[in-house]
Formats: sequence, structure tokens, C-alpha cells
Amino acid sequence: MIKLPYRILCLLAIALPSLASAGKLEVLDRIVAVVNDGVIMQSELQQRTDEILHGLRAEQQRIPPMDVLQEQILDRMIEEQLQLDMATRAGIRVDDTSLNEALSGIARQNDMTLEAFSAEIRREGIEWATFREQIRNDMIINLLRQRVVGQRIRITELEVDRFLDSELGKQLFESEFQLGHILVQLPDGASPEQIQAAEREARQIVEQLDQGADFKALAIAHSDDGYALQGGDLGWRPAAQWPSLFSEAVISLQPGEHAGPLRSGNGFHILKMIDRRGDAQKIVEQFRTRHILLKSSAIRSSEQSLALARELRTRIEQGASFEELAREHSDDPGSARNGGELGWVSSGEMVPEFEKHMLSVPVGELSPIFETEYGWHFLRVDEKRNADMSEEFRRLKARQALHQRRYAEELQNWLQEIRSEAYVDIRL
Repeated sequence: MIKLPYRILCLLAIALPSLASAGKLEVLDRIVAVVNDGVIMQSELQQRTDEILHGLRAEQQRIPPMDVLQEQILDRMIEEQLQLDMATRAGIRVDDTSLNEALSGIARQNDMTLEAFSAEIRREGIEWATFREQIRNDMIINLLRQRVVGQRIRITELEVDRFLDSELGKQLFESEFQLGHILVQLPDGASPEQIQAAEREARQIVEQLDQGADFKALAIAHSDDGYALQGGDLGWRPAAQWPSLFSEAVISLQPGEHAGPLRSGNGFHILKMIDRRGDAQKIVEQFRTRHILLKSSAIRSSEQSLALARELRTRIEQGASFEELAREHSDDPGSARNGGELGWVSSGEMVPEFEKHMLSVPVGELSPIFETEYGWHFLRVDEKRNADMSEEFRRLKARQALHQRRYAEELQNWLQEIRSEAYVDIRL
């Protein structure tokens, strides 16, 4: 998205020669939305639409009417831009090194080198530079959400106790669900008429599902949540981590069955049990991990912290002691005095970016440098083991489950808040 004054200058620079020679102004592009002090152009919307259409056709998904699809895509672009603006004001950024590491990770997941992966993206008709910047924006938004939404959620020990003692809590530790989701959203302070209209739309969607309509196609056409263009597929999650409204409604569903509409503060939800699996694992993999954390501060910028992290990592590669450098430089006081050691860490215990590197780095090797909401890190896994699920681990998983169950609803509330506080003028 390009800031308004600059974009107008660019358009005038292109259009004025044509005006002088032809005697009339030819419209080369137009504004489809104004978002605070910026704009989204028709060309940007069309480029994103082409990418989405390519993906839907590749997955052989039914394509909704073009006006409905573009409305969904534009809404997502507005939401993204509001979050990117907030991230800029908060000083959240992803540098090229972190971006390249993330892209290399995506390439490895697809069993490709980064060069082969970039060539494949280009063969799909997507510009590599555009793809890189979209991944960068996704990473920035994820960091912002971890920082802002995560701080809005508080879990008490009493809540953990009650959850573990409940019959639902015991059941939920035994399964994983893959759910589809359609949200018919309500505006803040919805009137009785708006509530009735939303409920009527939700019930009409359920009637279509009862008659055999395709869930993904209906999600793309009607859902107001961020997963609409993925056909509403929310992915796999341990059953305990779904919002309680969802888990209680689907606990007895079999794959292919649906439930709803369910009313919440955000609107009306329709759920589909795409698949379910598994009993709770009794053995968990743990990692004896140490790290060095470098935070930005009043006397050291984020760029300087990153530069120091690179210097320390290079020194360790050349034979310096990880433990001594952690004691001297790490900004994590809890682990620094122990030479950076975090002890035995289980999957799901750390923030996502930290866990991703902890799970992927070979034992004894240094991870790449990466950024979380806390600052710049690199880590080393000294040892792995399988351990019986202890009461401490069960409490940790219960706390994470409660946090995750609240996260989706809190995220939706926050997105509605920033949208209601922003100036948005849609001209599509």
C-alpha cells in the first residue's frame, strides 16, 4: 500500500503527458479503499485477486462470484494494513536475514532449495519480490499479534485447576480436531434488526449445508473471518485449545458433520468437523536448551542488538564458550546466570518462533538468529529425551489450552476494535 500524497504524484506524472497529447485524461488506476492516511489501489486488489484465484483453481475449489470474492479480499487487505501500520508505530520489523531464514524454512518444508523454491513461485506466475514482501508482512503481523493480543489474556492457577478437574478437560486432552469455520459477524453495538439479519443468514447457510452444499465454497463466499479464503479451514489443534464454545459443540461430531449456528459476542459461528484423531500422548519429547537474548533499549537499538547477536554467534562458532558469553551478554536474567540454560523444555512451552527453531536445529548446533516479541535470540539444543507426561507438564498444557481457547476470540475482538477506531472508506 502506498501513502496517498506519493501515489497521487505518481498518477499525475503518468497522466499529464497523456492529457497534453490527447486532450483528455485516461484513468490508469483507481482507489478502492482509503485506510487512515493511505490507500489501496485497484491494481493492488487485482494482483491479490489473481493470486487467490490461482490458488483456488490449483486446489479445484469452487470460485464464488467475483464481486463477493473481491469484497472478501479487500476486507483482508484493509485488516492487514491496519495491523502493519500499528506494527510500524510499535517499531516491529523483520529484516532481510530473518526473512531469508523463514523463506529457507518454507523451502525445506517443500523439500526444495531456496533457489528451486523461488523458481517454482515464478513458474506459478507470482513475482518473487511480491511473494517475499507478503511473507515479511505476515511475519510482522504475527509478531504484533503475539505482543498485543497475548498481553490481553490472563490465566490463573485456579482456572487451570478447574479445567484439569472438569470432565470436559479430561475428554479434550484425548483428541485433536481439524475444524472448518464460517463466521457471520456482528458490528459493535449491533441493533436487534442487525442481529436478526445475521442469524437469518447463518441459518440459511446451515440449510444449504444440510442439503449437501460445499462447506469451503460457502466459507469463501460468506465467512467474515480471516480464514475465509482458505475455505474456512482452521487447521489441526489439540481439542483442549479450541474456544470452549467450539469444543463443546463439536466434541461428539464425526468427520463431515457440522454444528451451529452458535452465537458469541462476535456473531454467529458454523463449524464443520473436517477430521479428528488420536489419544493423548503419554510420552513427550523434551529439549535441554540454552539461548542468548538481546533486547533493544534506550541505549541499544534493535539493529545494534541484531549486530551484537551476529557477533556473539560468530564467536561461538569460532570456539568461544556459549555459557560465558550468555552470562556476560544475555538479557534474559533467569537463564543468563546459568550460562543461557533454560533446562528441559517441552514442545508448546515457548513462543512459536522460538519453538520452531528449537524443534528444527540439530543437537549441538547453533540456530539461526531470529526475532520474537522479546528481542533477538539464537539457541542451541544440547540434548533431547522422551519423558513421561508429568503433572507439571499437564498443567502447562492446560494453561496453553486455556490461552489458545481465548486467543481466537480475543484476536477477533481486537481486530474489530482497531477497525472501528480507524478511518476506512471503501470505494469498490
